[in-house]
Amino acid sequence: MDAEVLAVAARRAWRIALVAYLIPVSIATHWPRLGFPGGGTIDKFVHFLAFGVLAWLWMHARPFGRASAGWLIAAAWVYLDERTQAIEILGRTFSLHDMIAGWLGVAIAGALYAARTAATAPRTAERTDAQFVESLTYSRASSWLIAGAITLIWILLLGGAMVLLERLSSGEVFVGTFVYAIGFAGLLGIVCATVAVESLTRAQFSSVVGRPLIRPARMRRGVRSLATMVGIALLLMLAFRLLVLALFGSTVPDELAVDHEGFRVLTRGYSVAVAVLSIAAATALLRPRAAQ
Repeated sequence: MDAEVLAVAARRAWRIALVAYLIPVSIATHWPRLGFPGGGTIDKFVHFLAFGVLAWLWMHARPFGRASAGWLIAAAWVYLDERTQAIEILGRTFSLHDMIAGWLGVAIAGALYAARTAATAPRTAERTDAQFVESLTYSRASSWLIAGAITLIWILLLGGAMVLLERLSSGEVFVGTFVYAIGFAGLLGIVCATVAVESLTRAQFSSVVGRPLIRPARMRRGVRSLATMVGIALLLMLAFRLLVLALFGSTVPDELAVDHEGFRVLTRGYSVAVAVLSIAAATALLRPRAAQ
């Protein structure tokens, strides 16, 4: 199996996924006068998730051969997307808070990508194996199908449970309830799907080459690893709280109440992303010295 051929095939698959995702997202964000009951409070979460996923796809698509270029394009796309919504014929408006939520998703996606890369030292067997497994995983249609199935199962089970719980607790369900349930369950599904397909490839790779795969440097066990993860998570949550305080102040004006509530709802999805990022960042920070 030629590593370079697999890498090219994987980039092609990521680019196909990028286009397949970008088109419907762009249509949805520019659909004239799009709105639905109960949608205002989930708007920030939708922007966070939608553009975070977009950044993740763009970084793996590696325009100009660089993940950093993909990240910059995604960040610029958030601005362009939000600005063009103000075109009069669309009947929509520009929202600074929506744009910030989108940039927050892009920032988290970029940090997670950087942490995953930093978890293995450059020019080592760990990095070579990790890159090979990633290329082998995403160059195969079966991996994408399995990942899609896992994500769909999460959406059906967890998303369905969230909608049912809302129905039982409040007695009514809005379209926004379905959108949030699909998005939140889909976020967890994407995380689990990524772990599943890469773990499956890692196991297959080990059996083919007849040796254990050199895993990315494992996080040291014990109190230090847990403390590092908790510390990173607390810092990121504090940064989010300070951002909300800077945007709305200690006393929220009535005209910003819906936007403020949107960031409160966003906290749930942000917390999931922070948990994943904290694990990846701690793994990179606690990489054994011998692998550096």
